Formats: sequence, C-alpha cells, structure tokens
Amino acid sequence: MMPRWPWVALGLLGAGGHAAEPVRVPDADRAPYEDRVLDEAPQAVQETEPAAPDTGWRRGGSVELQSLRQGGANRIRNETLQIDGYLDTPNHGTFSADLHINRYRNRITVDSLGGRAGNLFYSLSYRDGSTGRIDQRGMPFGNGWFANNSIGNINTAATPMSRGMGRVYLPSLPIEGFSSSLEQGTRTTLNLSAGRLGFFEGLDSQGFALGRGNTVTLGAQRQIGGGDNPLGIGRSDAAFQWVETRNANLNGLPGFAQDTRSLWGAVSWQGVAPWAEAIGPGIGPVQERPGGLRVQANYAHSTGQPSVRGSLAPRDSANGLWVDALWRGDWLQQGVSVFSFDPALRWGSNPLAGDLRGASWRGDLSTRQWQLSANVEASDSVSGMQGRSVFGNLYGRYRFDSRDALAVTLAARSGRQAAQSLQLSWERISPRWGQSQWRADFAHGERQRLARIGVDHQWRVGESSSLSTTLAFEQSRQYGFSTRSVIWGVLGSLPFLAGGRLDLSARGSNGMGDNTSRYLDANARVMWPLGAGWSVVAQYTAARGREPFNPAVVSALTTAMQAPVFKAPSNRSMQVALRWEASAGVNLAPIGGAPGMGSGRLEGHVYFDPNNNGQREAGEGGVPNVTVTLDRRYVARTDAQGYYAFPAVATGSYRIEVVPDNVPLPWAVVSRDGVMAQVYVRSTAVADFAVQRER
Repeated sequence: MMPRWPWVALGLLGAGGHAAEPVRVPDADRAPYEDRVLDEAPQAVQETEPAAPDTGWRRGGSVELQSLRQGGANRIRNETLQIDGYLDTPNHGTFSADLHINRYRNRITVDSLGGRAGNLFYSLSYRDGSTGRIDQRGMPFGNGWFANNSIGNINTAATPMSRGMGRVYLPSLPIEGFSSSLEQGTRTTLNLSAGRLGFFEGLDSQGFALGRGNTVTLGAQRQIGGGDNPLGIGRSDAAFQWVETRNANLNGLPGFAQDTRSLWGAVSWQGVAPWAEAIGPGIGPVQERPGGLRVQANYAHSTGQPSVRGSLAPRDSANGLWVDALWRGDWLQQGVSVFSFDPALRWGSNPLAGDLRGASWRGDLSTRQWQLSANVEASDSVSGMQGRSVFGNLYGRYRFDSRDALAVTLAARSGRQAAQSLQLSWERISPRWGQSQWRADFAHGERQRLARIGVDHQWRVGESSSLSTTLAFEQSRQYGFSTRSVIWGVLGSLPFLAGGRLDLSARGSNGMGDNTSRYLDANARVMWPLGAGWSVVAQYTAARGREPFNPAVVSALTTAMQAPVFKAPSNRSMQVALRWEASAGVNLAPIGGAPGMGSGRLEGHVYFDPNNNGQREAGEGGVPNVTVTLDRRYVARTDAQGYYAFPAVATGSYRIEVVPDNVPLPWAVVSRDGVMAQVYVRSTAVADFAVQRER
C-alpha cells in the first residue's frame, strides 16, 4: 500500500495552482494531541544512544604511496612511501613524524664529447634514500619546564632573540642530525643541535641533499630583570648562540671548504620610554603601545681558517654590531637601527651581512582611512671598496571609501647601485565581481629601465571555491637589450567530480618575440576521496626559467641580507598517489576535545608577499620547507608550493604559527605570534601566512 502523504499533499492544490478545500483526515488516523508549550523551568535533555568513546592516547596520521615521472634534462623516476603521523601523550609531549622513503632512477641526457655533433648518450643512476623528521614537542618537566626535540632533516635550533626585532637575523643551518631545546615559559631557553650540513631541495616532493661538512650549535636565553609584569614592562633579557662548522663545502667546488666558529650575543630591554610617563592602552607588545620602547643590542664574531690555500675569504676573523630600537608615541611609531659588519662575517657556513656600516630610521603613521610611512638609510663600505649609499622610501595609502583605495610607493638609492622606482596601485572592491588591484611599476637604474602595468583580481565565486588572476605587460631594457613580455598567473581551488577538489597554481611570463624572458612555475593538484579514509591524489608540476625580478629598489642592508638566486632547471613531472588517513584516541592536548567529537581539516599556504598587502595573489609564490606548528605541539612542513596541512583535527580553536627557520632573509613572517583558526566538523579551515620584505 502506498503511503498517505502524497495524496494529502496533492489534495492541498487545486486546478491552476489555487488552494483547494482542505482534506479531512479521519480521527482514527490523527496523532494524539501533544502540548508543545515549553515550561519556563529548565527542560530535560533528551537521552540518546552515546557513541562508543575512543580509548588510548590521541593518535592519527596518513600513509601515501607516490609514483613520480619527471622529464627534462634529467629524466627521473621516483617511488616514494610517505608517512605522516602524530601521537599525543600525557607525560612525554606530542610526537609528530614526517618520513619519505624514496627510490630514484635518474636518466641524464648529456652531449657526447667524442662523437659526432648532436650525438647523445644516457647515464643511468640509481639512488635509494629516505628523508624525514620526527619531532617531540611539549615534553613536560617540573616547575614549568618542557622540552622540544627533533631528529632527521631539520634546521638548527635558535634562541627567540636571534631572529631579532629589526632587519638582521641569524640564519638557521639545514642539517641531518638532531636538535633539542629546554624551555621554562618565556623566561629561560637552552638549545643544542648537531649534524651534517645539507640543503632542502625538490620541486615536486620534499627532499634533502647532504653537503659537505658538520656543525654543532649551542645557545641560551634568560630573563635577567623585570619580574613577572604581565605586559613585560621593565623586562630585560640576555642571549647567546654559538656555532661551529667543520669542512663546510656546500657549493661542491674545490678550494672553498672552510672551518668556521661564530658567536652571537644580545641584550634587550623593554618598558616605558624616558620621554613618556606611562604605557598607554593598546594591544600587542610594549613597543606597539603609546609610550612603549624596546631596545636590543647584538654582537657577532666569526673566526675561520680556510682548509686550503687560495680561499677568497679576505680575513680569518670578522665582527658585527647592530642595535635596534622601536617605540611608539601617541600618533607615530618609529624605529632606529645602527649597524657595522666587517668583511667576510659568517654565521657558520653561511655569510652574514658583511662590509657594511650605517644607520636607518623608519616612521609609520596611520588612521582608519590613510597610512603613511617613511624609511631613510645611510651606509658606507667598511673596506671602502663599495662606496657610500643613501636610500629613501616613502609609502602612502588613502582609502576613499569602503570600496576604493589608492597607494603610492617611491624609492630612491644613490651610490654604486643608484636607482629609482615608483609603484602606483588602485584597489577596487565590487560587490558583484570581487576585488581588483591595478598596478603600475616603474624602475630606472644604471643601464636598465623597466615599466610594468597589470591587474590582480580576486573573483567572487562560491563559498567552497576561490579564484584569482594576474595579468601584466612589461617592457625592460638592460645593458642595451630590450625585451617585452606578458606576465600572468592563475590561483584557484574548486570542488571536483565525486567529491574531489582541484587546486591550481600557475605563474609565468612569455616573451614577445624572444625566448629569454620565458618563465613558468605551475602546479595542479586533484584529490578524490574514496571513503573510509582513502583518497587518490594526482599532481602535475612544471618549472622553466627564472621568475621576473621585483622592480622595487631596496636599501644596501636589504641587498646584503639577500641570498643568491639560482636558476632552477627546466623540468616537468606527473605524480600519482594513494593516501590513507585516520585518527583515534582520547584528546589529551589543549587542541583536543571530548572523546567522540567530530573533526575537520586545517591547511594553508606560506607565501611571498612582495607588495605587502597581506593577500595571496596569483602572481605570488609559496615558501617551501618552512615549519608550521599547531598550538606549539603538532608540526608540519610546507611543500615546494608553500602548502601545509593538518588532517583530522578535532573541532575547536587553534593557534597556528610559522617557525621562520627556512624563510630566506631579508623576508620575515608578518604574523610572528601566529593566527587563530576555527575548525568545524567535516570542514576545512584555511590559515595563510604572508612573508614580507622591508619597503
């Protein structure tokens, strides 16, 4: 017999869509009367069948089997077994693992040296190896002490003050070894690291290549004054870091192996500025509140005897000194730096800013409608070989209303690398089309001129999708050669077939009439869930040429802190992976909840933000191999595209932080204290991090 409700529903409609006479249901079929008026007293909770709680320590992870085929000059076949997992314990902290067990088969095409022109031969090589790391964070001890330990392909540990408050940071050294830190809140930190030197590599999958040499680091930081003031007023700290490298030869060329010993020490103080009476209201650290001041003085010393004669190091020892001060008045925030670096100053196996001395000042003034900042730097070469340089930068931004804003950046530099640059941008928010930013960049220097006009647009799409595009036209002239090119970019994420998801990131430039300015960096990733924790991932990547440089002029100190840029080899690859994810156990960490709670996913990107607008755009690339922490307990690392993920996270609010171990200098993470993210059941929370450079 068919159910009654379709016939009742049809009886409610008459011809032409008019309401018909109501259909009377016999009294025998009526449901008994129920009083639905709620009493003012608290109501009893309806009893339901409780879900069977998980038992044991909270745990989870994923296993992924990858198959990679890469073309280009190096034809690579790589099979990888990737294992990611975590285990949260009550007495030994949280363990996180990231392991890649690889098997490579390389086929290298080389021009024949002894045969006819155009002959080729193939060189086959096999390499078995694995990369990865295991982290233990938040291992508790008595009296508020806890330890963080790491082993595998990691970065050397560092004290918090070594990343500084200004523009000079101590770089971390990539190693295959271990690191350990012992901390007591924010009062005391001890660290130790040791291992073989190397570097992170891999466009498609995470890898680590061992270099030549070994290193040992030791450091400590201690609060030496200020008591327990919750705002840190009157607090002073002291720190030191020591590193020694033996037989370091990362570039593989003969005659460059060095033994180096470096020492860094610093003291800092924060509190009420001498010209202020008290700390005013506000949020953030002391130096960002009216009347607040923070000063940090740093000293670095390196000594090293090259292992072979003919080393290019001009001297065996060098010193560096820099002092930074930040303070805020009622309407203006200011910063002053004084620095001096001898030639050949090194931090372990890496060079530090050398052969430079000078001073800089910066001021920032802003309201809800407009912002104005200025930066002035005067510097000179310690050896006298580079000459003097004066740099000035002026930035202004005015918001006309809630939809339109105009920004201007003007920079100029004198001396040996004299140049000028002008950047104009107009931001427009459309309720229908999304947000646009029209840009015009002009740069003029010795033997080079550049003009670039383009637009970045974030399109309005569905809630579960995102799409942004970049399009620009550039004309440049360098050393007598003129080039014209089109710069483009696409960045998006959207649902795919059968519950899948497509993530696309592509940036490139195409020369108009020449091939010298061609560039491509593309990554397309599709993931299909299969149920019961299983999913299939397909990823295509391609790289070619060198990314067009940013036309903005920077100061001498910023130039000295920049790492050299190497041209990536052209290649393309296709990767297919089968993944399984699962989680279980009682939540013991602060990020957990009650047993049986639902879970979601937390992911995001760490990306370069050269225009300092805090938005990830299609023309901005990711920062690879950077450590990301979840509530300072769970650890993940970004891939070649700057992507990180924490799968199967219990619902709740979390603090996500970026450890700036592999962020290239002079770039710095904007949100140094992290950001908060809310995870809901069966949903994905996104937390992106911008990495910016001084204007």
